[in-house]
Amino acid sequence: MTIVEVERHGLVAIGEGDHPAAYQAVEWLRSSQPAIGAVANPVRMHVEVLRRFGGLAPRALVGGQFKPGQGDQTQFAVAVATFDLFDADEEPTCTSKLWKEPFTVGLPIEFAQAVSSALSEGPGLPAGTLTIDRAGFDLVNSSEMIFGQATAVLKTAMAAQLSGQDADAAARSLVSTW
Repeated sequence: MTIVEVERHGLVAIGEGDHPAAYQAVEWLRSSQPAIGAVANPVRMHVEVLRRFGGLAPRALVGGQFKPGQGDQTQFAVAVATFDLFDADEEPTCTSKLWKEPFTVGLPIEFAQAVSSALSEGPGLPAGTLTIDRAGFDLVNSSEMIFGQATAVLKTAMAAQLSGQDADAAARSLVSTW
């Protein structure tokens, strides 16, 4: 895992491989966009984003796997998890690399919609399927905006890696525009 810090913009932790923030999907949000190129190898990545605005610290964790496929489209599948606000203490958690408090594992519908929307923007990916199936949120410090930004970093880092470029440099460039 690497940590990218862009002064006055935010911190991003980028990791490859599996992440313990896996959750059960109760529904899937699906979309697609035209693909660019082709690739032979699957990639699994996750990103954690932490921003700071005065006393606020918006943060999000998003991860997924890209599997190459045939055709001229990149398919996106975002797993939506159920979450019971009244039983918040009973929900599973996972550690944060950038903050002292853990994340609640899962992706409630309002954050899943932001993730799905963000996938349709930014760099294109090769033909295949990107499945978002890892996520963590903060009951107080997460929002649709931060999940959109985390998804943009994930997609940018994946696009860079799939095209043989430096994922950290691509993430740094994106974060510096915030």
